[in-house]
Amino acid sequence: MWTLTNDKEWSQLEAQFSWVNDMQYVPQDAVHHAEGNVAIHTRMVLEALQQQDAWQQLAAQEQEVLWAAALLHDVEKRSTTVTEEDGHISAKGHARKGATTARQLLYHDIPTPFAIREMIYGLVRHHSLPLWLLERRDPLKELVSASLEVNTQWLAMLARADVIGRICHDKTDLLYRVDCFEEFAKNIIAGATPGRLQTTTPVSITCTMPIRTWIMCPSNNPPCR
Repeated sequence: MWTLTNDKEWSQLEAQFSWVNDMQYVPQDAVHHAEGNVAIHTRMVLEALQQQDAWQQLAAQEQEVLWAAALLHDVEKRSTTVTEEDGHISAKGHARKGATTARQLLYHDIPTPFAIREMIYGLVRHHSLPLWLLERRDPLKELVSASLEVNTQWLAMLARADVIGRICHDKTDLLYRVDCFEEFAKNIIAGATPGRLQTTTPVSITCTMPIRTWIMCPSNNPPCR
């Protein structure tokens, strides 16, 4: 079985990987990440991921893929983090750049089978999509596009861990967004045959969060109540 590393103690990860060691020096905005720097956040995300029932039910190799993606999900906040004029800290583009870094690391430094490398790339690249999908101009297009690169159920697991592994005032709202993304994906992606979306007549479901009305195919358990 492929593993990123056999020793998952944080101190060993810092000693083994320079990019993990860098995380402790990368600050985050106190509004969205009151827990502290990227290292603190990443450790909390890893713990939150492993505590999820859905993760525990995966096969060992699948668990390792998600664990590796969680470790790498904010790897390029080190190169994208800036302090804005108003004093807030941002890291725009860190997911896209982090995915590229993950792909390079898993090719040059940590020999990784192609399929696993691309799974991790997709998870890192899209890890924030569940939080913002409903604010995109075309949520359906965004979801289908992402589903070509990543398992959306795994993406929801990672996003949920990303939210639980932080201290912020809007955690409940963020978790609700992940729930809506998960239900959207189940209806649109899981119920479709390969290369084809569901053909059932869509219905309009309005989430209670103040984002937008979005299109959902019918299900036995309507989401976003």
